[in-house]
Amino acid sequence: MVNENNKRDLIFIGLNIVIITLLHYFTTSAKWDIHDFYRRLYYIPIIVSAYKFRLRGGIFASLTVFLFYAPHMLIYFREINIASLNQILEIVMFVVIGSITGFLAESDFKKKLMLKIQIKKITDLENYTQNILNSITNGLIAVDRDLRIKSINKEGQELFNLDEHYLEKKLDSLFIEYEKIEKILTDLLIENKKMLNIETKCKRKNGDVLDVRLLSYPLKNTTGNIEGVVLIIEDISEIKKLEKQVRRADKLSAVGELASGVAHEIRNPLGIIKTISQTINEDIKDNNIEQEEIKEGIDIIIHEIDRANSVIKGLLDFAKPSIYQIKIQSIDKLLNDILLITNKYAKQQNVRINYVCKEDKNILIDGEKLKQAFVNIIFNSVHAMHSGGNINISLCIQMDWVKISFEDEGIGIPKNKLEKIFEPFYTTKDIGTGLGLSITHRIIEEHKGYINVESEIGKGTKLDIYIPSNHEKGDEKIEKDTNCR
Repeated sequence: MVNENNKRDLIFIGLNIVIITLLHYFTTSAKWDIHDFYRRLYYIPIIVSAYKFRLRGGIFASLTVFLFYAPHMLIYFREINIASLNQILEIVMFVVIGSITGFLAESDFKKKLMLKIQIKKITDLENYTQNILNSITNGLIAVDRDLRIKSINKEGQELFNLDEHYLEKKLDSLFIEYEKIEKILTDLLIENKKMLNIETKCKRKNGDVLDVRLLSYPLKNTTGNIEGVVLIIEDISEIKKLEKQVRRADKLSAVGELASGVAHEIRNPLGIIKTISQTINEDIKDNNIEQEEIKEGIDIIIHEIDRANSVIKGLLDFAKPSIYQIKIQSIDKLLNDILLITNKYAKQQNVRINYVCKEDKNILIDGEKLKQAFVNIIFNSVHAMHSGGNINISLCIQMDWVKISFEDEGIGIPKNKLEKIFEPFYTTKDIGTGLGLSITHRIIEEHKGYINVESEIGKGTKLDIYIPSNHEKGDEKIEKDTNCR
């Protein structure tokens, strides 16, 4: 449908052609110079038509001029000569000019149309991408190589109470530990690798502090060059609060279990002491007791007091396994010293201890505390082998860790009880306080080490103890690996 603008253009073009043609017809033939001027005026509607209606308009206007002007030529010349041929050539030029101008206008229109389509596609893609980014429930910030903010999604703006004025500003306005974050992101730009699960603190515009987890990725352009970093920011403030509540509940639960264990372990000897004391007291009143019976009763009382005292001592050792005598020592020498202590007891129980040192290293440790920890493990292994067997101990170096393995041929531990063996007062033995492995676990933790446990019913248990050979090490556990270099 022809719109109002096109109608006005058609009327303008048509009126121009009609007026110029009438000027030809109503001007005498003698005034040839005026006719030349009028004829050149035809280019105006032709070019306007080609510009407004492109190729069709140029051709249509030039043909219309031909139809209107041709009768005037017949009337004026009436014969074929040089002058008439010039006029015919002029009419051909009308068509040529109209066609060329229309073609150029058509090409320009198509290019503009294609550009408009591409702009619409790009705009739609940008809007779609922005909608995706704004739909992400985590904050997302893109920064350049100078760590200046280039883009931030809706969640990021709400997370930090930001507006568009924060664009081009540095991240130091957001992160409390900015120096730490700056170093991490600078290393990322240099090494071209992603950084995951970085926990830090952020500050909002209103002064509130947030606990956040960062994931950072290199931002690459179409040529593959890194031009910045993308930060995904997850608000973990609520998770941290829940973790604190869970830890508090765990502590209260542990205190309750500890109190219950202490009460149980001490109440038994106290009950025996009370019973023996009452019995001796009644017998003395009745003069119905001999010296030997008094001595036997007192021996029982002393034994039960020692038993209660051992519980208290073990509890104190568990509560405060602090490392006091730290010095550089050989692990191999330490283990050999332990074997001198434990070999005799093991032989009495028909247990053989086999020790292999693949590689030794001098490290910074509290030797006495580690002796206590390793002796606890060996005694537990001996008690687990009722019919005797072998305990295999090995020492090796694995990456930046010293690995000490204890493997027995005992009864094994059920899988559902493996994670409980380091809990205070938990024991599968008929005798004992259940504090030995708890103390061992605490001592290893104090050395920034950790313990891996594997066990199979009827085949035995293996404990791998890892102690960092570098005193600064210990924040990360190595992957499970049975090979030592």
